[in-house]
Amino acid sequence: MVFTMTNQEKTKEALAKIEAAVENIRTNEDWLQYLAFQAKFYRYSARNVLLIRAQNPEARYVKGYKAWRELDRFVKKGAKGIAILAPCIKKVEEYKEPADKAEYQDKKGEKVTKNILCGFTIKYVFDIADTDGSDEHIPVLVKGLSGDSEAEKSLYERLEAVIAAQGHIIRKVTGTASKGSFNISTGIISIRDDLEAVQRIKTLLHEFAHATDFTMNPDENISRPHRELVAESVAYIVASRLGLDTSRYTSGYLASWGGEAGELAIVADSAQKVAMKIIDTLAESSYFAFLI
Repeated sequence: MVFTMTNQEKTKEALAKIEAAVENIRTNEDWLQYLAFQAKFYRYSARNVLLIRAQNPEARYVKGYKAWRELDRFVKKGAKGIAILAPCIKKVEEYKEPADKAEYQDKKGEKVTKNILCGFTIKYVFDIADTDGSDEHIPVLVKGLSGDSEAEKSLYERLEAVIAAQGHIIRKVTGTASKGSFNISTGIISIRDDLEAVQRIKTLLHEFAHATDFTMNPDENISRPHRELVAESVAYIVASRLGLDTSRYTSGYLASWGGEAGELAIVADSAQKVAMKIIDTLAESSYFAFLI
């Protein structure tokens, strides 16, 4: 007799794999490896990235069966799918309360439709290694910039231009202990001008991550260690997406982190969302169209 798991059981198993994956992140090296993997799949939620990595740590580009067909590629016969969690959305109609309750007390108000998350289901994606076909529509990311100082300087200037266009003043400073800073009141980003190009890139991305994080998550109760871990993680993800390895410029991620694994999962979720926002912002510029 063949036992077939129900979708509920598959979902439960997937959630257990995610929890185990978070528990296994114990060192700075573990975290860097996770972030490098996240950079490949920046549009996927942190939970699904952990799930993909748990099933296929060598995965580098995944799509669903139909999506591969649209790219003129075909999933190989016998290829094993990678399970991910897909949200189940239910449309619910509600009546919006009228602004003037006295005047409209006998009316229900305007009808609105809301999308309500009611759970998750299992969907399957396939890595590019499990497909055959055309490479014409596969995105190609820039690689090897770390060895070319002129390319690094040019990359920094392009990043600075795009970030400045978002309304941030970027100041070059000297004689400071910190490599950079972000002023939440003024929106000014300060970068030390005596840093080498890759360090300036990483620092600029770190401070821009702070700016984006504070905009997306303004809660004043979020701790400084949480904010710093998110910003440093985002800088690493975005730099990796740009083809740069900034690990040697980064201080220990987890050395000062006193949170539990459950909190680390929240950090991972925030870092993914902030990184996606920044990468999408950069990709809107002709300088970085290759990021998509």
